[in-house]
Amino acid sequence: MPQKQNESLFNESLEYADNLLNKAIINYVKAQWQKAIIDLSSAHKIFLAHKNISKVSVCLSLTGLIKYINKSESYYKSLLLLEDSKFLAESTHNKLDIAVNKFAFGEIYFMENKYNEALFYLTNSVDFLDEIPILKAKACEFIALIYIKLQNTKLAYEYLSKAIEISKKNNLKEIHNKLQELSENFINTNSGVNLPVKNQEKEIKDIQQNTTLLLALSKIARTVNAEANLDKLLMTIAEQTKLVLNADRCTVFLYDKEKNELWSKVALGMESEEIRFSADKGFAGDVLKTGETIRIKDAYSDERFNKEIDKKTGYKTYNLLCMPMRNIKFEIIGVFQVLNKKDGDFTDADEDILLAIGTNAGIAIENNLLFNIQQKMIEEQQKLFEGFINTLAASIDARDKITLGHSNRVRLYAELIAKQLGLNNDITGIISKAAMLHDIGKIGIRDSVLQKKGTLTKEEYEHIKEHVKITYDILCKTNINSSFNEITEIAASHHEKYDGTGYFRSLKGENIPLGGRILAVSDVFDAITSVRHYRDRMPIKDALNIILDGENKHFDSKVTEAFLSLPCDVIVDILINEYKMQFNNKDRKILSSLTLKQFAEMLNKKNIENKEKEIINVFNKYYIRNKDSI
Repeated sequence: MPQKQNESLFNESLEYADNLLNKAIINYVKAQWQKAIIDLSSAHKIFLAHKNISKVSVCLSLTGLIKYINKSESYYKSLLLLEDSKFLAESTHNKLDIAVNKFAFGEIYFMENKYNEALFYLTNSVDFLDEIPILKAKACEFIALIYIKLQNTKLAYEYLSKAIEISKKNNLKEIHNKLQELSENFINTNSGVNLPVKNQEKEIKDIQQNTTLLLALSKIARTVNAEANLDKLLMTIAEQTKLVLNADRCTVFLYDKEKNELWSKVALGMESEEIRFSADKGFAGDVLKTGETIRIKDAYSDERFNKEIDKKTGYKTYNLLCMPMRNIKFEIIGVFQVLNKKDGDFTDADEDILLAIGTNAGIAIENNLLFNIQQKMIEEQQKLFEGFINTLAASIDARDKITLGHSNRVRLYAELIAKQLGLNNDITGIISKAAMLHDIGKIGIRDSVLQKKGTLTKEEYEHIKEHVKITYDILCKTNINSSFNEITEIAASHHEKYDGTGYFRSLKGENIPLGGRILAVSDVFDAITSVRHYRDRMPIKDALNIILDGENKHFDSKVTEAFLSLPCDVIVDILINEYKMQFNNKDRKILSSLTLKQFAEMLNKKNIENKEKEIINVFNKYYIRNKDSI
């Protein structure tokens, strides 16, 4: 595309493109195909210029559908266009994009009289089309027409009613009038409308036979997308297979290559007991070896039957169907074994059904196994990452025993504040790691300054301030994962002040990362409530007043408010964490009913009542770590 043309398209607003897309959808409903294609083409180019892949996929899906309806593209070329848009839709992980693509597939299959495929796609799209009510109403209409063909009056009427309700609610007059007419015709005839179908009776029978299969495949497909637990995934697959084949039991065996065993926790009727046996045994072993399906009318008359499982479970196997389960590379990863068909022997049709289920199930199971392996790797990496962080933090503690535990206490305070602010676990985790690493730069500070017992000179104070920049430099070079940039920024901003007078970058207000603002409160509070080389811990009254007085100057008031709203007992837990003091239950109850802000107000009163003095004494007993303190 020429550069000037591309710039011109980019200057067109996304709002304009959205209007074109909406016009195209309206023209599609009005059967004004050519106008719809022109609008879709223009919208597609603008969305492409803005790199809005989500809307590009929607345009392509609708273009493929309308070109098929308009006969400007063949059936197969239209499907190829929909396959391209399917790839884009799935890459966006946007449910609406995927639903529009499925809708387009569904209507084309409907018009091709492939009602089983149409029902599958349309029922999987309708729940996610709320943002485009025209398409949602049309999807319900097509599903209703299919159920009319299936002579399922209940579901036909249900989907017609849904379509009418949607069209009425969204003021879709043309669609509403058409649906009302269709509904009246359906009610009056009690058999629906006449659709042009070849070999109508045979087709109805075929569709009825496939409806249960489609519903089973649909449920398996939904479970594949939603279920991370392998046992639950296998159970759903087994249950649906048993249902669709009208069998008594289904077992899904997986192949353990390392042990050369077939195993399963899913043998319906056996609860969760695991079955394991050598991969060369029984029908399942034979299927694994040969890749051929086995169908037996009398299991016990066949020498390949592994009777051990029946002996172990007390179950009696009569007939069975056993089939390999393959992954996307067509490699065998397990075996389906379906037992005791309830209405006779297993048939060729049963094999076809199990093959259809097995294709979906095999890919789903392998994806699940790969996902679980990936999750374990992530968990191991996380443990290594946390171990690395703890090691770095411990290296600072080793430099100066008197500040031992400082980083961990800052972490605990920061986590409490983050929780009080309603931050999610991921953000809290990043702040927590930053807290552990916030003083790593002290590794570059001279011992004579770091451990000095007297007041620091101006030169020494400037030197110790350098630890923040050193922290930043060290962590910038330790970019372990994508979240480490955030950890670095937070850790390196714990000495910034809300009014911009902090260091090392003199950041101000909201420019300071929220995690840094949380660490500022946590770090100061721990520093002034801990023993240092040059002073004892500050009285709790003075410590809380420093936090209060620092609002909107040193500290973000939102953060101090969250900190001061914490109950006193959780603060005591942190204060005594390293001193093995027992927190008396009676004392905990007293302090748990009081926030830090209420406690500060109590401490600052001119006339403190006797009951309040008792509460203050309870707190100080743990604060100065002296059981006899009053």
